[in-house]
Amino acid sequence: MTAPNIYDYCIVALYFIFMVAIGVYFTKVSKTGRDYFTGGNMLPWWVSGMSLYMANFTVWIFTGGAGFAYFTGWFAMFYFGTGAFAYWAGTALTAARWRRSRSISPVEYTNTRFNKLTQQFLGWIIAVNFTLSAGVQLAATCKLLAPILGLDITLVVVVTGIVILIYSFLGGLWGVVVTDTLQGVILLATVFVVVPASLSLVGGFDGLVNALPPLSFDHLYNGVHYNRDWLIAIFLISSMGFAAGGAQRFYSVKDEKDARRVGWLAGALSLTGPLIFGVPPLVAKVIWPDLSQVDFFKPYADKNPQDLVYIAICLKILPNGLIGVFIAAMLSATMSTLSSVYNMVSSILSKDMYQGLLRPQTTDEELLVVGKNISLALGLIVTTLAVVFVNSQFGIFNLLVAFFTLFNIPVVIPTACGLVFRRVPRWSAAAAMTWGLLSGVTARYIFGWDIGPQVYLSFNLTLGVFATSYWTGNLYKTNKLLLWSLSVALGLALGWLFGTSVFAEISETMRILGVSTGVAIGLSLFWFAKLFASESEEEKLVVEEFFKKLDTPINVAKEVFGRGKKQVSTFPLVGGTTVVMGLLMSLVFIADLPPDGYFVVGGIITILVVVGAAMWYFGRKSEIRTAEQYMEKISGHR
Repeated sequence: MTAPNIYDYCIVALYFIFMVAIGVYFTKVSKTGRDYFTGGNMLPWWVSGMSLYMANFTVWIFTGGAGFAYFTGWFAMFYFGTGAFAYWAGTALTAARWRRSRSISPVEYTNTRFNKLTQQFLGWIIAVNFTLSAGVQLAATCKLLAPILGLDITLVVVVTGIVILIYSFLGGLWGVVVTDTLQGVILLATVFVVVPASLSLVGGFDGLVNALPPLSFDHLYNGVHYNRDWLIAIFLISSMGFAAGGAQRFYSVKDEKDARRVGWLAGALSLTGPLIFGVPPLVAKVIWPDLSQVDFFKPYADKNPQDLVYIAICLKILPNGLIGVFIAAMLSATMSTLSSVYNMVSSILSKDMYQGLLRPQTTDEELLVVGKNISLALGLIVTTLAVVFVNSQFGIFNLLVAFFTLFNIPVVIPTACGLVFRRVPRWSAAAAMTWGLLSGVTARYIFGWDIGPQVYLSFNLTLGVFATSYWTGNLYKTNKLLLWSLSVALGLALGWLFGTSVFAEISETMRILGVSTGVAIGLSLFWFAKLFASESEEEKLVVEEFFKKLDTPINVAKEVFGRGKKQVSTFPLVGGTTVVMGLLMSLVFIADLPPDGYFVVGGIITILVVVGAAMWYFGRKSEIRTAEQYMEKISGHR
């Protein structure tokens, strides 16, 4: 395998400098809280779409995801393939509604649609969930980079965390999405070279198919069970997750049409997932069936060595110089996600917690300062968590799956469906989140259910109590006896599920605890129905006004350009930077490359220069034309 040299280190250093420079550049654009958290609603849809795509996977996919693919074989290809359809389902459900909500944080609207307690509850759950997940993702990055660079893993955590923090802190959402777009171009250009090169090691795709064991839908990986139910659960979570988690990218573009384009582009890009993320680990499974016999993996024998198969393939097939590009591409995956997390979570904590709860009179300019300070604190917390997670024996893949499957369903269903369901009362979201979290924790971590059944239960209870809250609230007013009977029946059914051995073997003590827990959750329906029924006519009018806003199309000329905003040039910036990065990469030719290395590096440089030049030339003309059209509309309104 090829070891990194000075050329690789120089490329990584230049990449870091580029990312920080972009953050510095966009400090002049982010002058208010709305600019910092929504880009002034001026994000081009293609930039926002690329950013949404990049924000939802990290280097974890090349470590934990690669290890999972190495272990499970063809099963992992189905996992990688769920992303595109989940993006499209989520986009169809909420993209236009998010834009019409006129929000500047993903939970801002919940204060009006539901109530302040729900807004606070939801905000803290999202903040905790994303912060923990970001720590895992940064840990995955460092686990990848440490063996490549030969550096102390804690040092890698600190340096990478600081670079991400700097450009997120300085540039706000503009800095995040533009760096995401550049990172996406570099990432896709690199991995599309890795895939065919890795297939050549096993005689092409036919050779890979013939060498691998047949597809199985039942796997036990690091003590966690993965099967068809898990795949369905991931699709359900992802679909609802993109419907809610894509909020910031949806409401930061000009109008509803652009919001839909954001999701469709992210889904189209995700169609490449099985190819670029699944094939190299499967090749590794063929050429290295026993990792304990391969020198590269021996130092990591007790630390999930399968997590390093993707990088091992790259070190085997890539020349010096291009290894540095690959490292930069891997960094881009995590950097894009973490920068998005910092910006999104800081928008929640500053707008919804600080301004909404502590200091309502905060001005937009003051909100910018608060948001930046919170981003700084988040970066430090995530970096600390990464140091802890990177030494965990539970495994990177299992850690991320644990957080993903526990928190997402209770959060995303009420967040997304609150934009869709018009008649549900204001307490419905709090009830849904409570049931979802309690059932998930109980099923998975007390009674040891597999992830699939856990997610099914959490999904059905969360959506069930939310969607039926209007009718249960009416039952409390009109027929308390029937409502009480339904609550008892639900409690007995849940008690039976938790107290039997349907999904896991349990002791007699746990059986009693399971029955008690299930009955308690079921009986709580009666108490929640009382809250549902307490909604006043004034509160209903507030909700009606909110949905009138969702029914009102965005007037771009008035609501965006009418605020005095000017079109920020992104096509020329991204295109020009891509050309410069491609030209700088040509310095690799100074290195002693193998014959086929010149061809591979030359191909990537050509792609970057041609794509960058096209973006600069055609994009500049398009942006000028669009800005002129809207300015004409503004003049017509005056």
